[in-house]
This record gives sequence, structure tokens and C-alpha cells, in this order.
Amino acid sequence: MVNIPKYEKYRGERRVALIDNSSVVFFERLERMGIDARECLCGYDTILIPNWVMVEIEDSIYRREYVEELARGGYPLYSVAEENYSDLVNGEEGNLYKIVLASVSKLAAIKSYLRRYVSKENLLDMDEYRHWIGGLYHNWPLSCAETNGGRDKKKNAGEISITVLAEIYSWYYPQVESITIYTQDRDSFEFQKNAHKILRNVLGRFDSAGISFKSNDSLLCQLYRMRKLSIEDVMKFRSDEKVVIYTRECKDGSVILTSAQFDNIAFVELLCDESIRVIF
Repeated sequence: MVNIPKYEKYRGERRVALIDNSSVVFFERLERMGIDARECLCGYDTILIPNWVMVEIEDSIYRREYVEELARGGYPLYSVAEENYSDLVNGEEGNLYKIVLASVSKLAAIKSYLRRYVSKENLLDMDEYRHWIGGLYHNWPLSCAETNGGRDKKKNAGEISITVLAEIYSWYYPQVESITIYTQDRDSFEFQKNAHKILRNVLGRFDSAGISFKSNDSLLCQLYRMRKLSIEDVMKFRSDEKVVIYTRECKDGSVILTSAQFDNIAFVELLCDESIRVIF
């Protein structure tokens, strides 16, 4: 098991980061190549890793050691159990069910499971949250593949955990200055954007904190402009064509939001253009 502190309740943090396994892979790979990218993780009051993401991290001794080294180095890194999410919403488990349902809204099999086995006409009649969320992860409705270590890899489990946690912070702690999700997984990006749109209508609350993302491409851009990576390094770490979401500032100060698929050469040209900001 990864040896880092457990996070159980909100303690007034203003800057929060959530980290997915895909970003831990990226940071650890940089570290092994002799590139210190830890500066990208500075400035947060707390950095959270949900337990189902931690399960994926534990598949690799390199990732496990990297995470533990971050904690030993003074980074405010914590694991958080999905079963404890109820404490973060002050026991309002009906609302927590709505957040989970919105977070899986693009996954028909999980929505069907929740409506069949969890939901009640009166949400107050539902089973205790920690029981039904445990049942969901145990009976994960999506296909599972076996890892090299023999573990059943539950598709999208970590991404859903992160989405739910991000939405909890957004709606229950709107005073938070920033909530940043570190992930390379496009599903996480889509799950969160769709969940937030649904919850604007479902929760009936006026205030919510904004949620931002740092993908591997945005980190490459940041590190290149910090002069921690060369163009050759960027080409090495970005091995295939990807769709990039970015903004371009025009000469009149207006901003264009767009997305396009870039190979490595075209991506490097983006990085060299200071008017570009990579979003995902």
C-alpha cells in the first residue's frame, strides 16, 4: 500500500489539486529521465488522490515510490476514500447521489445500475451511501481487463472518483480559489464538463468554484516555457498525434478557443507561439 496520509474532512484549503494515475505516470517518467517537474505541483494547499486512483498507482513500484517521495518531500499529498465522500458533503447523501449520477451521465451501464439497485423514489429511503458506493465499485458495471499483476482493472473507475470529488469541492466549497485536475484522460475532461452542466440545474445552488485541468500536453507547454524541457525533450515525451484544445490571443486582444489534432512537429510550433495557451 502507498504510505501517505489519509484525508477525511475539508480544512479550509483554498487551492486544491486532484491527480489521476495518468499524470503520476507522466511525472514519474520525467523524474526517471532526470527532469524535475515538481515545481508544477507547488502552491496547492492539498493534493488529493482518490483510493481507486491509488489502486492503479500501486500497480507500479515506480509510481508508488514517486508518490511516497512527494509526501516525504513536504508536498501536501493525501489519499481519500470514496466511502468518505459523505463526510465532505456534510452527510447530505441525497445530493451526493445526484453528484455521482451526474458524473456517470455518459456511461449508460453505470446509470442503469444506479437506477436499478440504488435509487429510490424518495432519496431519503436509499441505503447508506458507503454501502451502495461500495456495492457499485465491487459490482462495477463496465468491462474489466486483467492487469499484469492479476488485478481486475475497472474501466473509468478512477476517472469517476475524481469527477465526483471535484464536483463535491466545486458545489460544497465555492470559496475555494482553484480546483485543478491533473489527468491525460479525455474521459475525465468530458465527464466533469457534462456533470457540472447537469448539476447547475439539479442542485439548485447559485455559487460553485471553477474546475480547471492540466493535461500532459499543457504540462509540456508549461515546462518548455519554464526552460526545463528542450524541443527534443518535448518530442520524446509526446509520442503520438493528439487532439489539443487551446486558445489563441489575437492582436486586438480577443481570444479564439479551438481544437485540432497535432503531430509532434506541429505541437512544438504551438509551444513556440506565446499567444497560445494549451487547455487540454
